[in-house]
Amino acid sequence: MFKSVFSKYLSIITSVVLVGFLAMTLMQMVLTANAMADEKKTLLLENVENIAQHTALSATATQIRGNTVVYQLDESRLSPILKMLSEAIDATVLVTNAEGRILLTAGDTGGRSYVGDTTLQKVVPKVRSQGQYYEVGTLGGLYSRRRYTAAVPVVINDQVVLGYVFASSPADAFAQTVKSNFRIYLLSVLGALLFSMAFVWLMTDRFVRPLRQMAAATRSFAQGDFSVRVKVRGKDEVAELGHALNNMAVSLSSVETMRRSFVANVSHELKTPMTTIAGFMDGMLDGTIPPERQRHYMSIVSEEVKRLSRLVRSMLELSRIDSSEMKLNRVPVDLTEIMCSVLVSSEQRIEQKNLSITGIEDCGKVEVQGDYDLMNQVLYNLLDNAIKFTNEGGCIDIRLHAADGRAYVTVRNTGDGIPAAEMPRIFERFYKSDRSRGLDKNGVGLGLYIVHTVIRLHGGEIGVRSVEGEFTEFSFWIPIA
Repeated sequence: MFKSVFSKYLSIITSVVLVGFLAMTLMQMVLTANAMADEKKTLLLENVENIAQHTALSATATQIRGNTVVYQLDESRLSPILKMLSEAIDATVLVTNAEGRILLTAGDTGGRSYVGDTTLQKVVPKVRSQGQYYEVGTLGGLYSRRRYTAAVPVVINDQVVLGYVFASSPADAFAQTVKSNFRIYLLSVLGALLFSMAFVWLMTDRFVRPLRQMAAATRSFAQGDFSVRVKVRGKDEVAELGHALNNMAVSLSSVETMRRSFVANVSHELKTPMTTIAGFMDGMLDGTIPPERQRHYMSIVSEEVKRLSRLVRSMLELSRIDSSEMKLNRVPVDLTEIMCSVLVSSEQRIEQKNLSITGIEDCGKVEVQGDYDLMNQVLYNLLDNAIKFTNEGGCIDIRLHAADGRAYVTVRNTGDGIPAAEMPRIFERFYKSDRSRGLDKNGVGLGLYIVHTVIRLHGGEIGVRSVEGEFTEFSFWIPIA
């Protein structure tokens, strides 16, 4: 039935407001009607008491029977008083004798003469027993339509009941007043309801608009456009969702950029050695390369195959990192021993460049709980980079020590250094600075990325400092336990 959040929210709020207004209207009318009915009853009883007092004052003693005084109403004297009082209270006044026969009338009787009517004889016993009487009805069938009627006895000397006074007003007039009040109140409620609906509409639209923008943004993301941003206002849950969506867009854009860069770099790194291998092999097969030169070109092909092997191995490592499959096999690891082992394996390259190694001879045993193979790769990559980029006859300084529950490792080499503009990107995968491309022709730009990731997996941090033309220093720490 409802196709959108806007229609659902608007319908629910509208229903709640409408039901609330209707309930309030009904309650108000019931309370108003009851209050008016109570007020009408009180006024009628007060007025009929007042009329009864005037009626008693108009009575005169006519004769004495033994010790009893007989009183009689002076109708000529009482009639104008009753007329005046009935007009004042806008009611029909009936005066009966003690048996209930009507003696006098005043007010609007609808053209009917009630004098002599004995209908009220059925009501008089109730008035006599209760002391006062009130009803909403036809007064025992005397009236053809419902009326509000109050009655009290006319008492002389606090003991003699001379008769009874009845005061009646039409119920139609009261109903008309209630309807008029209800109409006025209903119009007021409708005005307030229309205003509320307009306000709810605006607020609902304002509430749902960010959700619509988010839906449009997600559709753009699905199509590969991560430039869309959601306008965020306020600090509520919807605003938090908008911020989260914008942050997700930034992350997705970054991931997409990295993915494209990754594909481009892999394609380039694979294309170069494969092109070289294919060219030299074709040259040997078709005789372009003479037999005496084939050994030389086969050695180049061998280097390119090794380069491909390193690339594939690095790609596998990268795949394990990205898929969170790289798990640490923690064992006691002596970092100083691993560094010495790496130095021995790189001895030939160190001697070829006539490099001097300092600091390692002063390093004591630094043992941590870590993954032996991964830490071996970290130290190998750092030392391999240092050897590549140290100038001929330069120096590599290696420091290892433990302090405050951490193991610290520093590898510093002399050389051209790293430009300050390139420092923030040095740990990105496939990143190679323009200066290093001429010195490191076999690298693929994954070594430092893997180093950074492994250090983070061990709960540590790595940093780099460099001064152009002087040195480059990589240092990291990891927890010992």
